[in-house]
Amino acid sequence: MRITYSWIKEFLDITMSPDKLAASLTMAGLSVASLERVGDEWVYDIEVTSNRPDWLSVRGIVHEVAAVTGARFKNTVPRPTSHVRTGKSRSADGFSLRIDDTKGCGLYWGGLLRNVKVGPSPAWLKNRLEALGVRSVNNVVDITNHEMLEFGQPLHAFDFDKLDGGAIVVRRARANEPIVLIDGTEKKLTGDILVIADQKKPVAAAGIMGGRDTEVSDKTANILLESAYFDPVTVRRGARCLGTASEASYRFERGVDVATVRTAFEKAITRIVEVAGA
Repeated sequence: MRITYSWIKEFLDITMSPDKLAASLTMAGLSVASLERVGDEWVYDIEVTSNRPDWLSVRGIVHEVAAVTGARFKNTVPRPTSHVRTGKSRSADGFSLRIDDTKGCGLYWGGLLRNVKVGPSPAWLKNRLEALGVRSVNNVVDITNHEMLEFGQPLHAFDFDKLDGGAIVVRRARANEPIVLIDGTEKKLTGDILVIADQKKPVAAAGIMGGRDTEVSDKTANILLESAYFDPVTVRRGARCLGTASEASYRFERGVDVATVRTAFEKAITRIVEVAGA
């Protein structure tokens, strides 16, 4: 897990130099594999052990830094957003949501954002991601990646207008259903794989990778933002069947914090509204 010194300082009143902090963390058991200068940033590469999935997030690491250094927290609670309207209905604002496999997907938040202006990310976002080794794609995708790094909660954005019937269905794949993933690989699915589908076809391998047909591009006008809790065993089996791994599956396989599913979702919505005018 890579994290910048400046991002740590956004959460903590810390005065320790970057190299001294690296030494202190390693001595305390949070092993820093490397510390390097990338542009104007100091970047730490933290070794994450299998029993600490919370270290796969900036917030998780920051709590460890606070414990080691005694640094005082700044306000780290995400501000409430006025952009989210919620309810108990499973259909609203032109889209519907159905979870057929509640074992594979215990919780799913879906948000429809209209009139999105997809384009290049602002400099602060692009520079931060690239310092951490994440390629900038566009403002919407970059925000989902940024919030995944901050909270450890993977997010995915679909081009809503390419979802048949405006529907999201979380179900098991049918034998030999085809899907072309965002990385361009074509896969034949099996019943071991949990998928996100529309009314006709799978549009993502749940918790692993989205499909190319519904990926966000500069022509996208409306997006469906996803934040969910997927069963770790289901994701692990699905990734092995597909022979595909991702930053999302790496986190879901180890178990994400259910409490962050909605928090990361609302933070991402707020940023998309601010950055992409949704």
